[in-house]
Amino acid sequence: MATAAKNPLRKKGKGCSTSEGGDGCIVQQGGQWVILNNKKGGVWRKCKSKNHCKSILEAYHANS
Repeated sequence: MATAAKNPLRKKGKGCSTSEGGDGCIVQQGGQWVILNNKKGGVWRKCKSKNHCKSILEAYHANS
């Protein structure tokens, strides 16, 4: 998986979701795992690990 710093689209975050043709919104940025904001760009949430990011997204989508 490429880091956000290597891909300008992922750094912004817009369109990062796989459902919109992106590579996914969970990325490692500056040595830390983050979830990018798919709609507005930027970092939506910081996480302790990749699995922590996945559980945050799963909970978010289950409640929306």
